[in-house]
Parts: sequence; structure tokens; C-alpha cells
Amino acid sequence: MNDKVIGVGVIGCGEIAQLMHLPYLDELPSLRIAALCDISAGVLQKLGTQYGVEALYADYRALLADPAVDAVVICTYDHGEIVQAALAAGKHVLVEKPLAFTPEEARPLVEQAEASGLVAMVGYMKLYDPGYEIGLSRIAKIGKPRAIRVHDFAGRFDRYGTLYTQHRASDIPADVMATARAAAGARIDASLGASHAGYRDLYLMLLMLGSHDLAVLRGAFGSDGKVLYAQPVGGDQLLAVLDYPGGVPCTLEIGVAKYEWWDEYLEAHGDKDEVRVTFQNPYWRHASAIVTLKEEADGGESARTLPGVPDTSFRREWKHFADCVLNGATPRTPLSGGLADLDLAVRIIRAMPPKPA
Repeated sequence: MNDKVIGVGVIGCGEIAQLMHLPYLDELPSLRIAALCDISAGVLQKLGTQYGVEALYADYRALLADPAVDAVVICTYDHGEIVQAALAAGKHVLVEKPLAFTPEEARPLVEQAEASGLVAMVGYMKLYDPGYEIGLSRIAKIGKPRAIRVHDFAGRFDRYGTLYTQHRASDIPADVMATARAAAGARIDASLGASHAGYRDLYLMLLMLGSHDLAVLRGAFGSDGKVLYAQPVGGDQLLAVLDYPGGVPCTLEIGVAKYEWWDEYLEAHGDKDEVRVTFQNPYWRHASAIVTLKEEADGGESARTLPGVPDTSFRREWKHFADCVLNGATPRTPLSGGLADLDLAVRIIRAMPPKPA
């Protein structure tokens, strides 16, 4: 057993870092918070006090030069440049979704990571959900599905954020984020092409919200889906139909809702059975996805729910990351998966009717 403790630098200390990453870095014995980086001095000071961290940085480059930092988790708005710099500095990397904003940006990052010998993972935490893992084992028993469906109408996040202590920034100039969004938007427009650049916001929704759905779909059925059809439904919803090898159709429905509940599931339909994996709100701890089975029984229908596992996907993700760094385990969510999802997202948008900017 390796007794080394991994010093982790947290780059970007907003909501997801505060609510999910920092608590588990503080809890798990093989990890420790070595440094924090954010453009908000106020948030840095509060988090430094809360977690007893003295190494506080306003610039990620300074954090990467800190020898006490073995690995970084990247939770900023724009990830690609920081991933490149972290790998170049010899740091292991866990990067939040998406890996980058375009496939063109992501492709060299994949090549760099594979050549580096470092652990580099995308934070697809739902692939570590124990309920999802149970669901995969049941889907495998179906054999070739007759149909697949992924549905994600995201309900409100804000009501769950109140369950946790969160320090919000009030000292960041308004033009900082506007400049970052404009720069990313220009790169996205170039990737989508002039004929489809008008779907920039829908593409961003697909990357931010839909990245989970593309990942769980890929985790279950691979990356070989062809886009047969895609349709925008307003500015924050889309419908796509994919075709997987062997003529297996998949319906993908992703949108933003105003529900008070979370509404996300993966379904696989076989000849005589059906598996549904229903995901919980990602901010709920100790609440894994719920697996529901429908099967033939005595000429009729038998429906049952499999018992879940009281664990949190973010925690399991960090335990796996530590296992990869300390014991040489193979990353389950390498950067190549992030690139595959970006490729699919672009293909979905390009399958829609033209819409110039």
C-alpha cells in the first residue's frame, strides 16, 4: 500500500469546487489541499481560513510552480490552456467538464497527456456513480438493445446549493467573465462553422449540461454513434437521433427546465426487458443512481428497483484518481473521452438546419 499523500492544487474556487471537490479532498486520507487559486481574493481568503491552506494564488501559473502541488483539479470557466500548462509543469490533472470548448483545442491535449506519463482525467463523475455501474451490468445482459433513450431536463440547482456553505465572489470585475466568454465564443463559432455559429448557446448547453449525458451514453454504448437527425427546441433544448452499430436507434433529449426536481435518465430496451438508470441531483451526497428493471414473468410484467449504494460519485472519482496516481491504476475517464464527446457535440449541432451567427 502506498502511504504517500497527494498534494492537490485547486484552480478555480467557485461552486463546484466548494460544494463537491474541496470537502472530499479534505476528507480522503490519500489527498490533501496543497494550494488554492482564484481570481477572487475574498473567496481565496475565506477558503484558506476554512481549510487551513496558506498557499493562495491569484494566477494559476504561480500555483503550478509550487513544488508542494503534485496534482491539480481545474474548475475554471475555460479549461484547455490550464490543462496544457499543468501537464507541461509535470502535474497530474483532473479537469472538470468540458475538457475544452472545441475538438480542435482538445485534440492536442489528449496527445500531450498520453505522451506525458501523467494521470489526466476528465471529471465525468457520473461514470463513477455506483448505481450507474449496476445499470451497466444489467444493460450488458440485454445484449443488443432495440432502442436507447437519454433524457435530461435539468431542474433547479440553486435549491440544493443552500445545503452547503458557499462563499460567493463579489470582487471580480464584470468585464473579466465577459471577456472570457467572448474569447471562448469566437473559438466555438469557428469550430461550428459560419453556417451553424448561431447555435453557440445551444452548443454550450450541450457541453455544460449535456456533457454528463454524452458521457454516460458513451460509457454504456461506445463512441460509434452516427447522428441521423438533430433539432433545436427553442434556445435551451434539443432533440437528436443517433444510430449505433447494428442499427440501434438512440433518442437524446436535453434541455433546461424549471422543475423543482431532477429529471435525468438512461433507458435501454431489449426484446423482453428494459433497464432504466435514473440519476439523482449531482449535489446530493450518498445518493446513487436508481436502477429499475422491467422483465417478463409468467407471461406478464415484473418491475423492480435494485437497491442502491450509499456513496457519492465525486468521492469515488477522487478515490480512483488517487489510485491512478499512487498505484498505477488505469484512468477510467481519460482525456480521450472528453475529445470524443466534443466531437459528438459538434456533429449534433451541424446536423441541425443552418443558422448563421
